[in-house]
Amino acid sequence: MPNHIHFIAWLNPVGAPLAGAHNARPMTRAGASPAPTLAEMVGAFKSIVATEWLKWLGQNAPHRSGRVWQRNYYERVIRNEGELASIREYIHLNPLKWELDRENPRRVASREYTRQWGWLEGG
Repeated sequence: MPNHIHFIAWLNPVGAPLAGAHNARPMTRAGASPAPTLAEMVGAFKSIVATEWLKWLGQNAPHRSGRVWQRNYYERVIRNEGELASIREYIHLNPLKWELDRENPRRVASREYTRQWGWLEGG
């Protein structure tokens, strides 16, 4: 999408902290390095992308803003195969729905889009 990214991350559920405990680390086996949290994974991804974007801007468009990411991110715990299949379909089809996306300044309103996908967008 022109303004956001979707991805599915599998985290080790054994000993994982409760949802919403963004700063807690999942437990690991004795002697193993602690597994990264979702917040650390997203933060690392954002940092790598922002660094590359700033390099590109410096070489190609120094007058443009270097801001890349919003402050936070939206997460959803996928609890079963049905939800996983729906979310995979949503991610796969999402670029085709840009005309209907509420973040698109040229959006075309569609009740069908909101009915089918609004539960994933908080709508």
